Amino acid sequence: MSTSNSSDAGFTGLEAAIVLIAFVVVAAVFGYVVLTAGILFSEESRSTVHQGIQEAGSSVTLTGAVYGVSNTHEYIDFVIIPVALTAGSEPIDITTASVRFIGSTHKEIVARNVPLMDVFPERGKWSVQERFNADSDSLLEAGEQYVLNISPNVRTDCMPDKSFAVEIKPAGRAALRVEKTVPGSIDRITFLN
Repeated sequence: MSTSNSSDAGFTGLEAAIVLIAFVVVAAVFGYVVLTAGILFSEESRSTVHQGIQEAGSSVTLTGAVYGVSNTHEYIDFVIIPVALTAGSEPIDITTASVRFIGSTHKEIVARNVPLMDVFPERGKWSVQERFNADSDSLLEAGEQYVLNISPNVRTDCMPDKSFAVEIKPAGRAALRVEKTVPGSIDRITFLN
């Protein structure tokens, strides 16, 4: 009878070991999930901080609302972006700026329109549509505001519910990145969030 008791005690120990192993595995999986979520959130925070630093370090800043102008309800033809110098920045020759259009399906460098001052640039080009408090030169100076008109060549990311970014980079300076989403409905003039 003592033999059957010792085999029962061994079996109970084996069951306890299995339960203990199961708890360790569940705790390890839970710990992995928590660590992964923490890393994900810290990466998002880091991305936000880097974007803030990049915008703060940029020599140009967004000075108003961004609009899309369209000749059709299918996509946006022109993206209107008002910019000015950040406080304390040196004047910028706007003719040296490069513009990139970045969407989920494509990226493109948008060329400068000739002439630079043009209300509606050619497709695949950008222009200065309007200037406020500005003199006749192409220098963006303190107190001046330039309204840029960007006409991407490929417009698949300018359709309803699509997102895109425009990077404006003056020569030798940090780029200004403007990220926008096209609303579900496009009008002749559409506010971009």
